[in-house]
Amino acid sequence: MTNAAVIGVVGYHNTGKTTLICKLIERLTEEGYSVSTIKNIPKEGFSMDTEGSDTWRHGRSGAGLVVASTPEETSFLVGDGMPLDEIVRIMDCMMSSDLILVEGHKTEPIPKIVLGEIPIESESESDVRRYDPATDDFEELFGYVTRTIEIMRAYNRLPKMDCGKCGYDDCMGMAEAIFRGEKTVSDCLMQGGFVSATVSGVEIPMGRFVQDIVSKTIFGMVSSLKGVDYTEIDADIVIEIKHDRR
Repeated sequence: MTNAAVIGVVGYHNTGKTTLICKLIERLTEEGYSVSTIKNIPKEGFSMDTEGSDTWRHGRSGAGLVVASTPEETSFLVGDGMPLDEIVRIMDCMMSSDLILVEGHKTEPIPKIVLGEIPIESESESDVRRYDPATDDFEELFGYVTRTIEIMRAYNRLPKMDCGKCGYDDCMGMAEAIFRGEKTVSDCLMQGGFVSATVSGVEIPMGRFVQDIVSKTIFGMVSSLKGVDYTEIDADIVIEIKHDRR
């Protein structure tokens, strides 16, 4: 799962998908959210590059990735189609956006805003939100989008271990409770703590990110051991490793 929330916008041709996406982008950026987009172009033989250009020649010569760089723009040209989840993963690493809006890809298992009467198959009705730009309330739709973003923000602050010790089936359930104001991140029993390490008596500096990873890993390991009650772990955990070179 990515750090960004991902929502698709799907519908038949000329139902207003691009107009809605642009309107959402404008409002979201006004509210301080960062947005990236994916546009699906289901046209055989279509290329973003221009035949005969230098970048086109690079790709035809065998380059797997070609980057076109100008002072105003950077374009990454990959010489093969990619599945949506891989595109989303790469975009998430590159931009760290709050939201990725996907125009098209109606068969992908992501939450969708559906325009028009296009049939959609989904395992969950909550993942499909039908919207008519002519009659439906845009502010209500906007609230749905920002809610999705804020729940993902809460989820990203949790350990994503899906241990169930908070009383919810998984960390996403806990994130939804945090959004509703029923829980806080500090209610997570797997939250990390301060970590220090010394090697031969010399303290090794660790940033907060590394401390958090080490703390959650050790806490999860120790709490699963026989004879340990994870609900009563409120003291320091000390692990000592002796290295015998013989």
